[in-house]
Amino acid sequence: MTIFAIINNLIDTPDDMIPVAPVWTLVSASSIIQGGNPYFVPDFADSFEMRMALAVKIGKLGKGVSARFAHRYVSGVAPCLMMVAADKLRQLKSEGLPWTQAISYDRSTVLGQFTEMSTERIAKCSIDVLLKSSDRAEMLEWQAGCMSCSIEETIECISRDNTLKTGDIIIAGVADEGPELHPGMRVRIALDGVSSPSFNIR
Repeated sequence: MTIFAIINNLIDTPDDMIPVAPVWTLVSASSIIQGGNPYFVPDFADSFEMRMALAVKIGKLGKGVSARFAHRYVSGVAPCLMMVAADKLRQLKSEGLPWTQAISYDRSTVLGQFTEMSTERIAKCSIDVLLKSSDRAEMLEWQAGCMSCSIEETIECISRDNTLKTGDIIIAGVADEGPELHPGMRVRIALDGVSSPSFNIR
């Protein structure tokens, strides 16, 4: 399984230089948490933030897929949360180094429940996250409209240089900011009203 994360929203550029085509990085398979298992805040950085995104699962083998046929390659979508080492990411950016250490480490990405969804509906879907701590609750929302490119365009662009395989995942529209994470929080996530298992931050 290959995991592509579209990181356009994380790139710091002047408005007139924002990339219009998908920019992606690879995320390790060991980063995925499923089934409501907890996220353990690591100790290799001082600040970790939750970034919302949409995960798209590929359902068939494809290379050089045209955007008009891309819907045939989507087998399901799920809400996704990437736990980013925010201070480490800023350091790596400033030093011109790869971002992998900040965004792709073991058990750093939470995948919700995959459901079937047409690409037309994907373009209008939303993710709701309820983040609870001992003293407060916060509701967050992510809209598919924040994606730099449509899913069809993204699949076309990635498959131009990579063979997409059954089970591959594209994490699209990674948010450029999010709440800081601390042990003791509980997270509930839903895609268009369909809830995935809640999980704890430890």
